[in-house]
Amino acid sequence: MALLGFIGLGRMGRHMARNLLKAGHTVTVFNRSQAAVDDLVSEGARKAENPADVARNADILFTCLTTPDAVEAIMRAALEASRANAIFVDHSTIGVSDARRIAAMCETRGVRFIDAPISGGPWGAEAGTLTIMCGGDQSTYDEVLPYLQAEGKQLYLLGPVGAGSVAKLCNNLLVGIHSAAASEAFVLGVKAGLDPKALYQIINGATGNSKQIERNFPQFIFPGNFEAAFSIEHLHKDVALAVNLGKEQNVRMLLGALTQQLLEEARALGHAQEDVAALIRPLEQLSGVKVRA
Repeated sequence: MALLGFIGLGRMGRHMARNLLKAGHTVTVFNRSQAAVDDLVSEGARKAENPADVARNADILFTCLTTPDAVEAIMRAALEASRANAIFVDHSTIGVSDARRIAAMCETRGVRFIDAPISGGPWGAEAGTLTIMCGGDQSTYDEVLPYLQAEGKQLYLLGPVGAGSVAKLCNNLLVGIHSAAASEAFVLGVKAGLDPKALYQIINGATGNSKQIERNFPQFIFPGNFEAAFSIEHLHKDVALAVNLGKEQNVRMLLGALTQQLLEEARALGHAQEDVAALIRPLEQLSGVKVRA
């Protein structure tokens, strides 16, 4: 049984912490919202008063937070009480330079760092089937692997710190681009007189299909239910980070930049806290049709 910590019990983190508990480990948890903490404490987790309290009671600390600034602030607080030779594993989506800066900050306190962003949504987090993309050294990855296996099924060590973030930003760049492209195609089809469900069935079995089409339309767009599993606000942050990485690497990011603008439009129209599938809503409004079935 390992002494683990988990900070950030949102849509993803609460399920991941629960799976670590189910695997038989001692898990100390902290979150700004106490409801999620109370739920896990009722299942056997230990409650911490602050990030330092988590680090004080954990050999391996997991974080799953929203922004690079939040990750850095939590890490700084946790480092104040970190154990000797502890490992910090960050499941957040942050920039590559952010991951490397935080790793250097940890190193000054003798703490090892793995950037390990995740993909698979709340459903994958609950089922323990996440894809986890890691950056770090082999020996540290080997130490945390048994615990990652409680959280996910597709686990990758891609290179040094920052490599996991590169992979996640590439993935979420495509989430944005594919969502924008699918929105345009379906609004066009419905505006031109097609039944949206028939169009979905055709595309679902044809070469234009994508994971985002399979995700967005049956669950969110067709029923008109845009309660967020992954929000416009968070995707905007991720696409912006990917576009910035492109600038750093001197890669033209035309589609990424356009998608970033479309996400900014959706945010400005009040859809920031809705699911990424709501990227279709501004175009529906402009075109005078709704893609519902």
